Amino acid sequence: MRPAYVVPVAPAPFKIDVGARYWYSTGKVDFGFRNGVPGYGDPTSTLDWRGMNGHAGEAFARIAHQPTRIFVKGLIGAGTLDGGTIVDRDFFAGQWKFSDTTSTVTGDSLRYGIVDAGWSFEVPKAGWRVGGFVGYHYWNEMLGASGLVTNPDDFGGAYWGVPAGTRLVSDATAVFVYEPTWHALRLGVDGRWEFLPGWSVSGEVAWVPVAHVENKDSHLLRQGMNDLGPAPNVISRSSRGWGVEAELFVHYAVTPHLAIGAGGRYWGLNADTGTVTFGPSFAQTYDLTRFEQQRYGLLLEAKGRF
Repeated sequence: MRPAYVVPVAPAPFKIDVGARYWYSTGKVDFGFRNGVPGYGDPTSTLDWRGMNGHAGEAFARIAHQPTRIFVKGLIGAGTLDGGTIVDRDFFAGQWKFSDTTSTVTGDSLRYGIVDAGWSFEVPKAGWRVGGFVGYHYWNEMLGASGLVTNPDDFGGAYWGVPAGTRLVSDATAVFVYEPTWHALRLGVDGRWEFLPGWSVSGEVAWVPVAHVENKDSHLLRQGMNDLGPAPNVISRSSRGWGVEAELFVHYAVTPHLAIGAGGRYWGLNADTGTVTFGPSFAQTYDLTRFEQQRYGLLLEAKGRF
């Protein structure tokens, strides 16, 4: 008796991964500007934010069209920030520090999104895939700080008229709000390798050749019209940013359609030229000498594969 003919099942035209992640991270922001006034330093003032911990949730997806090998992937996330310190320093020429204060970061919010499109090459029998992509990254943080404590400077506390360690403003009083927003172009490679049955490692590295940053800086104790005016009262901008972004995951396939994983992520964007304007008129433009932002940490994820 002739065996029945079995019609082969055509492979699905699309391969889809979709899931959710938790990201625990820490971050920093460094700012500096030059006012160009004789007798003042270069940079004239710096603000260094450190140790801002973040807790974020995100949704992600990757859709690959098998016949053309074109893929689109992306993520969107949001969360909260807490902890850390900000140190505000001002300098005379020769970088003689005449003011140095610390405030406590009270946190606020984190929002971000990425969309990439590219082409990949896959060898299923060998368990690996590699591809290249181009994409866009949106990254916004809002950082709040309270209180003001003096630190040692090069003039014995003459500017403030009090010794180092003096609390000038209570921690119950908000003094700063920073809101940097980045728009970045990404060029990168990504890949995946199944090194054991059910176990795989995947990751990506992206170079950011150009990025735009705008930072809305609110000095909350200086909102008088004879000072900096209503907040935000210091605006910094640069369209010549650059940076590197990377992430790496290890996954285990619980079932053919469900995988869990853990990994790490790093984002670092920088700008060393741009403009800084001060309220209330915002008429005078000063030189931005540094704006550097980093965020990195650990991720946990669960995803479905279809």
